[in-house]
Amino acid sequence: MKRHDERLVSGPSSEARSEAVEAGILRDQLADLSKGVFISMPIGTVLSALILAVQLLSGGGLAAVLWFVAIALINGARVALAVTQSEAAGDNPRAVGARLSLYGLMALASGVAWSFLALLSDGYTTSQAPLYLIVLAGTSAGSVTYGTSYAPASINFIILPLLTAAGCVLAKGGVENYVLAFTVLLFLGGMVRSALLGQFRFRETSRLKYEASEFAAEMERNSRRDPLTNLLNRYGLEQAIAKLGLSDGPFVAMLIDLDGFKSVNDTYGHNIGDDLLVRVARRIENHAPQGATIARIGGDEFVLLFSAGRSQQAAGELASAIITAIANPDPELNSVRVGASIGIYQSEKPRLTEMLLKADFALYAAKRGGRNEYCLFDAGLDAALERKNCIERDLRGAIETGTLCSWFQPLVRLDTNAVVGFEALLRWHHDVHGAISPPEIVTAARETGLLSLLTETVFFNCCAIIAELVKHGRRDVRVAMNLSPRELEAGNVDDMILDGLKAKDVPAAMLEIEITEEAPVDRDRVDEKVGRLADAGISIVLDDFGTGFSTLVSLKDSRIRKIKIDKDFVRDLAKSLEDQAVVEAVIGLGRTLGIEVMAEGVETDADRMILRSLGCLIGQGYLFSAALPLGDALAFDATGSSATEALFKPRRTPKSGNAA
Repeated sequence: MKRHDERLVSGPSSEARSEAVEAGILRDQLADLSKGVFISMPIGTVLSALILAVQLLSGGGLAAVLWFVAIALINGARVALAVTQSEAAGDNPRAVGARLSLYGLMALASGVAWSFLALLSDGYTTSQAPLYLIVLAGTSAGSVTYGTSYAPASINFIILPLLTAAGCVLAKGGVENYVLAFTVLLFLGGMVRSALLGQFRFRETSRLKYEASEFAAEMERNSRRDPLTNLLNRYGLEQAIAKLGLSDGPFVAMLIDLDGFKSVNDTYGHNIGDDLLVRVARRIENHAPQGATIARIGGDEFVLLFSAGRSQQAAGELASAIITAIANPDPELNSVRVGASIGIYQSEKPRLTEMLLKADFALYAAKRGGRNEYCLFDAGLDAALERKNCIERDLRGAIETGTLCSWFQPLVRLDTNAVVGFEALLRWHHDVHGAISPPEIVTAARETGLLSLLTETVFFNCCAIIAELVKHGRRDVRVAMNLSPRELEAGNVDDMILDGLKAKDVPAAMLEIEITEEAPVDRDRVDEKVGRLADAGISIVLDDFGTGFSTLVSLKDSRIRKIKIDKDFVRDLAKSLEDQAVVEAVIGLGRTLGIEVMAEGVETDADRMILRSLGCLIGQGYLFSAALPLGDALAFDATGSSATEALFKPRRTPKSGNAA
């Protein structure tokens, strides 16, 4: 199947790379040889003209002129070859090789012509012979010097003239001529060796250059490619999108996230997980429209980008087909089922950041709908995303200016209506979006890296109300703040709390930490921090008991001093015998383990009476009061008496087992 990103994810084979390097070396040889011609040919022509002049002055005639003309014609042809080499050869390795061979033939022709110098000097017996030998030696040396890139060009030129000269000198006889002939042969051998060595060094230098270039190109290709699936990575996706033409729009971006992939790694190991990712990549490829761009941008996240006009299926139909293909049972994964959720965004222009952001928002909307679902980014999601961005953008300012603050909901004894505590709850009235719920605030703080600042703000608000309670002698009232295990795991919240209590001189026993049991990554780290807080005298409360990740095992933790029955079991408790049975069982467990039990979400007097009859003595909910600003919370009176008498009046703690 042809894909838009095909040329980006598949580099040339090793054989193709070797051929490309060899072709580059040949081009370099040809270019260097052609460049050397423009230096060596004029020198050769001048030297041959010098010999012609000497011949004419010494009585030589037509033979010398013909010899010079032959030399000049060959030199001119070599220059013409150099001038036209780039246009004629181009990048074709065969054409380049043919041009080099032609250079070698012309060099051989030139060598043949220079060999006739022996005839002009009667076998190097005339008085001009020493001069001719010197000129021949210089020409040979120059040929080797300016032809190092291609040894045949210089070797073909020097062998015949020098062998002829050595033979002529040797034929004269005599020790001096024998020595001279031997010297010429040594010179010839040295020149041949220099030519071969020069070519070797030139080719190696050129090879290293092209191999380095190929390596750099390979690194560049690899930087755009996911090594596991051979799909594009995020950088490669950016490069591919930059090459898309606006005329191909509109574009559809699908963000595909696997459901249950973590269970594969945990159950079967990462090798099996990697194999699964490769199979998923191939399944996405098999369903991708013609010309689509496919990338893996995260552990189990894939992007499919294509032109809507080129797809034969609507985006929703294609997403359903991909989900079905991915969710198809895998024979290697007997105990784990993997699915996929897909977020879809369509845009006229291919802007990666915008497309991924909105497809991701649609993806999480799909995940909220369950496994194996897809969701298209529509006007409703666009408004929700704008709200989310606005909240995140304004959050820091709201915290720093106090617009975002803590209100306090009373915790009340169900038998006497006496206030025994408060829970700090986030309140923020946004100028545009009105009241922002605490879960939205916490999520925004986590997304923007402001969670620690938010927690610190809530803690100091708790310290403020505790200080007021202490001032009025109500050390028996506790103030609770919420923390998640992941927050404990990620930061140094325990240090902040313990140092803050010391700095504010606030009794640790009046502070409660409500922890919702969710699954942290590093449970040992969380347990250590909870232990530090408990050892300091802070009460640890298990919040929302009966939902989420809460388990009966948690009740065995001796640091847990209170559990809060989740409002889902308390709301309309009087109408549900099943919920009453659950609540009664939890209260019984708490009584047996010596753990205080309270109920949240008490909204009717009937529910309050049922809770009392079941043995629960503390409740929290709208029946008593919603969350109140600090001043109103301190003045709150659930018994109907004055604020001073209700909250700040010293009282005896009842002796019942679950008293606050």
